[in-house]
Amino acid sequence: MKTPPLPFNELQRLQALLNTGLLDTPAEARFDRLTRITQHMFKVDIALVSLVDDSRQWFKSAQGLDVCETGRDISFCGHAILDHSVLVVNNALEDERFADNPLVTGAPHIRFYAGAPLHTTEGYRIGTLCVIDSQPRQFSLEEQKLLRELADCVEELLGYQRQQALRNSLAESEHRAQLLIEAANIGTWQCELSTGRCHFNENWASMLGYQLDELGKTSLATWQSLMHPEDLLMAETMLDWHLRGLEPVYECRVRMRHKSGHWVWVHTQGRRLSSEFNGRPDVIYGTHIDISNERETLEQLERRNQALTLLNQMAFKLEGTINERITQALTLGKEFLQLDLAIASEIIGDVYVVRWVSAPAEADIAPELQFEVDNTYCRLMLEQKGMLAIEHMGESDYAGTDCYRTMGLEAYIATRLMVNGELFGTLNFSSATPRTRPFDDTDRMFLSLMAHWLGDLLGRQRDQARLNKLANQLPGMIYQYRRWPDGHSAFPYSSAGIKHIYQVSPEAVREDASMIFDRIYAEDLPSVAAGIARSEQTLAEWHAQYRVVQADGSTHWIEGRARPERLEDGSTIWHGYLTDIEHEKQAELALAASEQRLRGLFELSSIGITLSDAGSGRILDANHALLEATGYSKAELQQMPLAALTPAEHAATDRQAWQQLQTQGRSTAFEKELLRRDGSRFPVRQQGMLLQDASGRTLRWTLTEDITELKKVAQLQKEFVSVVSHELRTPLTAITGSLGLLAQGAMGELAPQISKLVTVAHNNSRRLNLLINDLLDMEKLVAGKMHFDLQPVPLTALVQDALESHKPLGESRGVQLVSTTAAQEITVLADRDRLFQALANLLSNAVKFSPDNGEVRLDIASVSPGWVRLSVQDQGEGVPEAFRPRIFEKFAQADSSDTRKKGGTGLGLAITRELMQRMNGDVGFNSTEGEGACFWLEIPTVCEG
Repeated sequence: MKTPPLPFNELQRLQALLNTGLLDTPAEARFDRLTRITQHMFKVDIALVSLVDDSRQWFKSAQGLDVCETGRDISFCGHAILDHSVLVVNNALEDERFADNPLVTGAPHIRFYAGAPLHTTEGYRIGTLCVIDSQPRQFSLEEQKLLRELADCVEELLGYQRQQALRNSLAESEHRAQLLIEAANIGTWQCELSTGRCHFNENWASMLGYQLDELGKTSLATWQSLMHPEDLLMAETMLDWHLRGLEPVYECRVRMRHKSGHWVWVHTQGRRLSSEFNGRPDVIYGTHIDISNERETLEQLERRNQALTLLNQMAFKLEGTINERITQALTLGKEFLQLDLAIASEIIGDVYVVRWVSAPAEADIAPELQFEVDNTYCRLMLEQKGMLAIEHMGESDYAGTDCYRTMGLEAYIATRLMVNGELFGTLNFSSATPRTRPFDDTDRMFLSLMAHWLGDLLGRQRDQARLNKLANQLPGMIYQYRRWPDGHSAFPYSSAGIKHIYQVSPEAVREDASMIFDRIYAEDLPSVAAGIARSEQTLAEWHAQYRVVQADGSTHWIEGRARPERLEDGSTIWHGYLTDIEHEKQAELALAASEQRLRGLFELSSIGITLSDAGSGRILDANHALLEATGYSKAELQQMPLAALTPAEHAATDRQAWQQLQTQGRSTAFEKELLRRDGSRFPVRQQGMLLQDASGRTLRWTLTEDITELKKVAQLQKEFVSVVSHELRTPLTAITGSLGLLAQGAMGELAPQISKLVTVAHNNSRRLNLLINDLLDMEKLVAGKMHFDLQPVPLTALVQDALESHKPLGESRGVQLVSTTAAQEITVLADRDRLFQALANLLSNAVKFSPDNGEVRLDIASVSPGWVRLSVQDQGEGVPEAFRPRIFEKFAQADSSDTRKKGGTGLGLAITRELMQRMNGDVGFNSTEGEGACFWLEIPTVCEG
C-alpha cells in the first residue's frame, strides 16, 4: 500500500478547508441530493463528498456507506487531490498503490474508484466527489467529464456555503453594531453639509483618548485634523462619491490619531439624510467603530501566510548543497523575524558548536566556533520545556545572567533542534538591539515549523549517511538509474561499489550515464539495452547478466536487478543493485560443461537410466537405452509414474526396494520384469539411489539392465550343468568305488608306483564327486526344489557331530578343531541336515585355509534375544580386500588361477548363504587380512514355554 504524499501547499490547503466551515457539520439535503444523483447515474455502490483533513477524510455526504470518516493514510481521495484531473482506478487489486489497502482487502472491498477534486474559490483542492464500486469497471472519458460537471455543482454549493457564511458574519456584525449603537458603546457622528458643523458622542471622543469637552466646538475640520494624512484624500473622495449619488453609503477604513500619539484604525460609515424629508439642512449621520484589533488580526493573518509561504520556499525551492540550503533558510528566517543573527547549533556534551550561521560580517561568528553551553543563551532555553523568546534581555529576569553580561544580546528567540527524536542542538535568532514589537504566536509558529523542517532535513542527511556506509559494505553496488524521454540517462545515486563494477566514481555518472555503457562488453550491449527498453515500456523488473570490460581488457561477469518507476515528467527511474558474479558464472559455465559430458554418458549408456520424483513417482528424464528397451518416447514416459512400467505381480518387490531406498538411500540389485509399450515383458536387473536437488526435492535414480540374454545364457548353463551332473554322477560313483577298493588292497597289494597312481585317481574322483554334488545342490536351491523341514534342533549335539566328522580332515595337516559350548542347551529352529551342511562348509573351509598345525575355533553365543551365532575362526591369511564383495557369489574363489594351492568348487559359501536364507537365518564374516577369518551363521532360537 502506498500512503498518499502531502501536496506542496498542504498548510494553505488545510487553512482553505477550515475556512469553508464544513468539517464535522450535520448532513445537508443539498449535498445529499447530488450524491444520490451521482450514485444513481453511475450505478455504483457508493457516492461520496469527501473532505481531506490533515489525518482523515471526512464525508460531508455519503450514499452507500455507514461510516463518516476514514484515515487519510489509507484513502483513495488523498491521491486524488494531488492532481486537478479525475483519478480513475479501474481495478484496485491490479494497482500497486492500493492492492493491499485495508479498504480493498476488507470492507467495503473497493475495486473501482473515480474521484474528481473539489476546489475552493482560491483554487485549493480540499476533497473529492467520488464514486466507488465493489466490482472492477472501465470509466470512459464521457463518464469522467460527467463526474467533473457534477463536482463543479458541488463546488458551487461550497461557494454558496462560503458566501452564506460571509453574509451571516456580516449580519452578525451589523447586529452587534446595532446593539453597540443602542447601548451607546460606539462612536456616532453627524455633519451638517451646509455649515460643516459636526456633532460627536462621548464614545467617539473616548475612542481617541479624549473627553468630548476637550475638543471644544467640533467641525469637519476637527475630523480632518485627527485623520492620518495618507488616508484623508481617500476618505474625502469616498464622501464626495456618496454625496454625488455614486455610492449609496459613505464607508471607509482610516487611521485617526489617538491623544497619546498612536494611530487608531476606525471603520467610518454614514448616510446622507436629505432636507426633502424633514425640512432640515442636509445632514450625514454615521458611526465610528474602533477596528484596531480586527486590523491587527488581519495583519497577523497576513504575516502568518507570509510565514507559511516562506517555510514552503525553504522546503521546496532552495537549491544547492545541504549546507547552502540551511544557510539560505537561516537568512530568510532572520529577515522574517527582523533579527540580525541566525544560528543552527549542535550540542555535544557540554560544548555548543556553531554548525550553520547567517550573520553580518562584523559579528565575527562562523561555523565550527565553539562555546561552553553554560555560557550561551541556549542554556536558558534548555532549562525550560518550550521555546524561549525575550524581546529585551536587559529588562527581563535574565538580565543578571553571565551569558547576557558576556554576549550582550538583547533580543533572542530559540527552540530545540530534534533529529530522529533526539536532541541535536538549537535553532536560535538574536539581535544586539531590543525588539520593539513583542514576539507573537506567528513568530513562535514559524520557529517551531522551521526547526521541524530542519530536523527532518538533518535526519534525512543522517539516514543517507548511514545508507551510504551500509551500501559501501555491500559486495556490489546499489543505485538509481534515470532515463528521460529524450533518451538522456544518468545515475542520480550510486554507492561506492560502482568503482569496483565499472571503474568509475559516483560523481562521474551523476549527470550522464554514457560512460557506463562504454564499459559493457560489445557483444552483450544490445541485449542489455533491449532489456532496459522492455522494462521502461512495461514497468517490469529488469534483470540481466552481462560482461564488463576491465582496465586490462579482460571481461568480468556481473548481474543486475532493478524495479522501474514512472515519474511525473515522463522519465523512468530504476531502483536496483549490481553484483560481481565472475566466480559464480565461471562455476556455472564449468558445471554446464560437466553436465553436458554427463549427459553424453547418460545417453550413451547401454543400461537404462531414469530420473523420477521420489514423492510422486513421475518420470522426469530417461535415456536412450530405456526408451529403446520399452518402446516409449521420452514425452510419453514423462507423463507416467515409474511404477506404471512394472507388472502387478512385481509390485511387492518394488515396495521392498522402496523401503530399502528410504532407510539406506540406495537399493541392492534385484530382478523383475518391465512392460513394453506393446504390452510385452522383458526381464531386468534393477537398483536405485535417492538424492536431493538444490531445492530440497528428493529425486530417485534407477538403473535398469535388460537381462534377457543373460537369462538365456543362465538357462543354457543350468540345463548343461544338470545334464552333465546327472550323466557324470552314475559312472563317476562306480569309478570312485572301484578306485577305493583298489587303494584299500581289494585286489591285492599293488606296486608302489601303481598304488600312488591309484591313490591320486581316487582323490581326484572324490573331488569331482563333491563338485557334482555341489552343482546339484545349487541347482535345487535355485530352482526351489530342495526341501526344508524346520524343526527344533539341539545345537550342542549338532556342533559336536560336525566337529567329529571334520577331525580326520584336520588331523591330516595337524589342524586342531576346538569349541566353546554354551552354558545351557540352546535349541534352534532349523532343518538339521541343512544346518549341518552349512556348518560343515565353514569348518572345511577353515581347515583348508588354516596353516599346518594351526587351530580352528567354533564358538556359540547369543547375539540378541531370539538369535544365536555360530562362529568359525581360523588362523589363515584372511580374506583379500578385493575378494570380499564377491565371496558369497557362485564359483567365486580368491585364487582362481590354474596354479592355486587350495582346491574347491567355489560353490560352498554360495550354497551356505542359500541354505541359511531358506532357514530364515544369515551368514557373514569378519576378517583382517593376514590375521585369519571368522565366518558365522545366525539362526533363530526356539522360544521356551
